[in-house]
Amino acid sequence: MTAGTAAGEGEHLLAGITALIERVLGSVTEVGEAMTAVAAAARAARRPLRRADLAALRPLVAQVLARHRGFGAGAGVVLAPDALADAPRWIDWWWADQRRGPGQLEVDLDPGSAEFYDYTTTEWYREPARTGRPCVAGPYVDYICTHKYTFTVSVPLADEGRFLGVAGADILAGEVERMLLPGLSRLGQAAILVSGSGRVIASSTASILPGVVFGPGDPGWRGAVTADGSLPWMLVSGIRPPVTCGLVTGGSLAEQKRKSPGAM
Repeated sequence: MTAGTAAGEGEHLLAGITALIERVLGSVTEVGEAMTAVAAAARAARRPLRRADLAALRPLVAQVLARHRGFGAGAGVVLAPDALADAPRWIDWWWADQRRGPGQLEVDLDPGSAEFYDYTTTEWYREPARTGRPCVAGPYVDYICTHKYTFTVSVPLADEGRFLGVAGADILAGEVERMLLPGLSRLGQAAILVSGSGRVIASSTASILPGVVFGPGDPGWRGAVTADGSLPWMLVSGIRPPVTCGLVTGGSLAEQKRKSPGAM
């Protein structure tokens, strides 16, 4: 395969997976718009926003999980500190259980606890809060070392200029890789999909595993063919493995410890 053909095929592969991610992001935007409407209704009624108000979002979240079954691992909203009158911090997040239906994710939000989960430090929360724009964060290894990679896509929530938190969804990185591998293999040379942070998302060679860091500074990159898309990702073919690199931990909501999940 010539360099021009490899570049064209790479662009085609990247466009396909980008379209899937953007469809999930579109669903997340719907959840965000619904949350904004809930906040506006509470403000119009001259009352504070409370946890009970979030129940109105759950049928839509269930629809999002059903719409992206097998690709999306979880979805919901994460509220900014003090956005709710009856909870200083709150996560209303539902994970996809194919047998029992959506289950509610529960994490320790007590700052005084040894297991406190400070979601305000994560990229998928921090970046929309900082920029006011959607974010595609990851992939991340789950913090309990299951070695399952996940992306979190998120959009900011706001009410009359006040940041309320984010709406988001988790996407299984393994599914992204599964969808891409046949196309990567057709390129006839070592090829990888790399995130904006330089972390490998999918790879056609066992010498470069998903989750490792690989970028233009690595010797094997020289002479490679690249393809860019609307996401901050790059498909690179014609690389020269092997490389040495490490893993990253933490980040994904779907990979946090699940405690007594309830039914939606």
